[in-house]
Formats: sequence, C-alpha cells, structure tokens
Amino acid sequence: MTYSASGAVAAPCGNCGSERQRVIEGYFDDARRAPRPLAAGDHAALIYEDPSTVAPFCARFLTDGVNAGERVVALLQDDIRGTVSAQLTSEVDAAVEWQPAFSIDDDFAAERAAAGYEALITADSRPTRLLAAPDGESTAGADADEFSRFEAMAHAIITEHGATVVCVYDASSVQPAFIDIAGRCHGLEVAGDAARRNERFDYQPV
Repeated sequence: MTYSASGAVAAPCGNCGSERQRVIEGYFDDARRAPRPLAAGDHAALIYEDPSTVAPFCARFLTDGVNAGERVVALLQDDIRGTVSAQLTSEVDAAVEWQPAFSIDDDFAAERAAAGYEALITADSRPTRLLAAPDGESTAGADADEFSRFEAMAHAIITEHGATVVCVYDASSVQPAFIDIAGRCHGLEVAGDAARRNERFDYQPV
C-alpha cells in the first residue's frame, strides 16, 4: 500500500510493487497517527486480553463488510466469537461465514498454510473481508519462525487480492513469540476503536 499526501502522485510501493494507493490528509506526522478506515489490501493486527474490550470493533468490522456486499468470514475462538456475535444484528450474524480459529500446531508449514489462506480469500468473486484468530492452544508447540514466514506470505496474498483482513490475537493464550510476530508483520494495528499505522511493521518480501 502506497500512502501519499497528493492524489497526483502515482508510484508503486518501493518494497512490494503494489500500485494500490491511499491519500492521507494533512502533514506527514499527522498522517502517521491518523485513524485509517480499513479497506481493500489492509492487513491489521488486533491484540487483546479481554474479548469484551475488542468486540465492538470486531462487530463493526464485520457489519461494514456485510453492508458493503463483501464476502465476510470470521475464524474465531469460541470466547470472542460469542462476544462478537452478541453485538451483531441477526441479519449480519447470518451473513457471516463462521469458521473455527486458525490452527497452528507442531506440523505447521508456511507454504501449505499460505496456499489454504489464498484459497479461502479467492473462493468467491466478491471482495473478501476476514476476521481471523489463531487458536491459542495450538501455538504451544508450533515453530515461531515458520509462522513468521507464513505471515509474510499472507501479507503478500492480502495485498495482491485486495482482501481486508484483521488478525485477532488473544495475548492470554497465544505464546509471546507469536504476539511479537503479530506486532511486526501487520501494516496496521488496531488500538481502541480504530486502526492506525503500525510503527513496528517490518516488511519481509516473500
């Protein structure tokens, strides 16, 4: 994603080559701190300890996707799924494709997982909006370096296909190494009720 203070500037991202562009109003320092409305090609991380504190954001994220006619998929653990679902209208809840949380066990392979991830995102002709969480228990024996490779691949897939993705991490159940990876592998971070530039983002080309 290329951000610019001028709509007349049309240059691909120097890192990944993406030509998708977003114009941010104001001076650069203001733009760095400004909330970002999530849109196609965005890959954000949301790290939480109490599901109730992030459920309103997650519910709004899903609702916005349904209202926009997007394909909306949620892969969540039971605790946060129930809390988020309770804040949705019955129509939105029925439109969301609910799936189990993403499993990252000891035989996790980045390439295989990335292929499945791409298949999930491209399974429908509509734009895909994805709210995804790793299963906390499954990360206990998983290889953190392999997961980091997967996140780099996932970022490229999201950018290429223009999906809108928020990855949700339960800091009380996901091992700390994975929380650290989440903090480095997402271009945006969700804090409070908005997504903003992730100053820790470390782009890793696939």
